Amino acid sequence: MGSTAGSRHVILKTTYGFGLQWLMPVVSIDGAVRLGKPESATQRRMPVAAGSCLFLILMYCTATVFVRSAWALQSFQIGIFGLVAVILFLHLGREREAVAVGWEPWLLYLIPVWGLVQLLAHTTASTFETRQVLLRWGALVGVFYLTLVIARTRQARRVLLSAFLIFATAMAILCLTQMNTSEGKVVWAFSTGNSYVYGTFPSYNSYAQFIELALPIALWRALREGWRSWWYGICGGILYGSAIGSASRAGAALCTVELLVILGMGFARLRRPPAPENSPVPGPRSALRSSPRFPQIDATILIAVPAFAILFTSLVGWQRVILRFQQNDKYLVRREYMEAAVDMARQKPLVGYGLGTFPEVYQQFAVKDFPFYANHVHNDWAEFAAEGGMPLFLLVLIPCVSAVPVAIRHPWGLGLVATMLHACVDFPFPRPAVSVWMFMLMALLYATRASDREHESHQIHK
Repeated sequence: MGSTAGSRHVILKTTYGFGLQWLMPVVSIDGAVRLGKPESATQRRMPVAAGSCLFLILMYCTATVFVRSAWALQSFQIGIFGLVAVILFLHLGREREAVAVGWEPWLLYLIPVWGLVQLLAHTTASTFETRQVLLRWGALVGVFYLTLVIARTRQARRVLLSAFLIFATAMAILCLTQMNTSEGKVVWAFSTGNSYVYGTFPSYNSYAQFIELALPIALWRALREGWRSWWYGICGGILYGSAIGSASRAGAALCTVELLVILGMGFARLRRPPAPENSPVPGPRSALRSSPRFPQIDATILIAVPAFAILFTSLVGWQRVILRFQQNDKYLVRREYMEAAVDMARQKPLVGYGLGTFPEVYQQFAVKDFPFYANHVHNDWAEFAAEGGMPLFLLVLIPCVSAVPVAIRHPWGLGLVATMLHACVDFPFPRPAVSVWMFMLMALLYATRASDREHESHQIHK
């Protein structure tokens, strides 16, 4: 521990071991934390404990996605709220940067507040539904806050991404192995009532969205991790093959675009000259050049990555997804639901009909009757405008769009962009098994942006 004028630097060094060391290296966190007084042993251990608890809760949320009883979702929410309460009580997140890095993330914290305003002003069509959705948004914002508290160093962010990739790859392996053998039962034991099951997901769209978030992490690391690139390439092939096997049309298209975009970036890096040693924080162009931070890639891995994707896709086949693309009206039902949601937004553009009330209000605006329950619009952006008016629409849109430039500079975050696009034809946000990872990735991107700006400022004043 050393000291400087007016502040002390405490070096926190913690080793995270997630197993599978042959696949993902054990990462050591060595971060400098500025404090007014030395940290106690409890304070030094808190980020490790908080990170472990958060990730276990997120895995639990995804592992129990097939459970229809309310206890699964409620226990996840209790876990997040409890962890947030502990962190606040112990003042781990007392610094301003632990709450938000930039002004855009502050808008996310206002989403539950907007639902509370609807309840207090009695502008919601269903108090019960709005309360339920308010708790869901509160838990998602809690995940965002906890991730910011934990992921203050580059190594900590890497650990979270590595853990997520390991978990997603394990889920993809489970999906591939049980797809045609489990008869709709999760791990061949728990019935879901469906003919197919995808990992623990009963819905192929939800599973595809989950994979969209993880796939760019594997693909981007496959281009820049030296000898470990082969393991990441295999992970990418497994993830991609399972996404195709799920037969989600939007999921197959978006995962293919992710694959092509990152491979295109890899080919561009092959053609660019090496960057100087003291190059600044990589932007959209400099990220394509080789440097100590972004090493020159081997052309062989650029061939191996799509080869792995084709190999694992051949295990499940393209037939189901091709048949779904051949349907006559690919936007059937979704079009009518979205037209109704747009009409709802026009009627109440300032306050909306209340969070979670689309199923209650839909019949008043139905364009066509269907013999099934209208649970969601199948376009989250239209649903936000219908249920919360333009305020809710902007509170969600602005932080998401503001994270896009960071994802372009750091392509491991492109999965968030893909899922945002998928939200135009489906509803990943209301599915906590997917949206918790969306908010985790969003927080990691904002934390990375803050780190980049700090590094850039240091380079300027150097």
